[in-house]
Amino acid sequence: MTRTRANSADPTRARLLDAATRLFAERGFRRVTVRDICLAANANVAAVNYHFGDKRRLYVATIDAALELLQRFADAATSLPPETPPEARLRHYVRAHLVRRPDTAAARRAALFRELLRHELTEPTGAAPELVKRAIGPRWRYLGQIVKDLLGRGASSTLVADCVLSIQAQCLMPVAAPIVLTPAKLRTPADYERVAEHIVRFSLAGIRAHAPLAKEPA
Repeated sequence: MTRTRANSADPTRARLLDAATRLFAERGFRRVTVRDICLAANANVAAVNYHFGDKRRLYVATIDAALELLQRFADAATSLPPETPPEARLRHYVRAHLVRRPDTAAARRAALFRELLRHELTEPTGAAPELVKRAIGPRWRYLGQIVKDLLGRGASSTLVADCVLSIQAQCLMPVAAPIVLTPAKLRTPADYERVAEHIVRFSLAGIRAHAPLAKEPA
């Protein structure tokens, strides 16, 4: 058994991973030191090197954990089969982003991971391509197919991409900044249900307004 496997359940290793996730989510990779992590984890300053090798490998471990969670979420958000009507697929996709219990431990951990990945996208360390490949790309391709099905024949790739961006932004912003965007209006599951349904109706109306009038070739 390798040292990595032997120590995978070590409480010190778990504390380091939790502390690193929180600190990297708050400050980004470059503004966190090994000493910061060890102090927050109540661990010896040599613990990061012992359990992970160095700070970058510890950071990669936090990113991997975030990507595993995002992949599970992506699987849930894109789980309806392609023969399902596009309106139903869109509603399922939007609800997967918004209709969740915001006060659970899992939701709080997911929020930490979102901040961690936001730092990676704005201050890349080299992990961003894997993030796009494993977590973002599959969701955007799935949503793009929904949009294509709703727009009909003749829709340009640019129009599809613009619609995907619009829908995805609507899904993410209430989760990323609910207090800033809609103060005192996103507090209960019912509030998120309401916003999810609004996004679906708003998006469907916008897509239909842009639907090209292309006809089958003669």
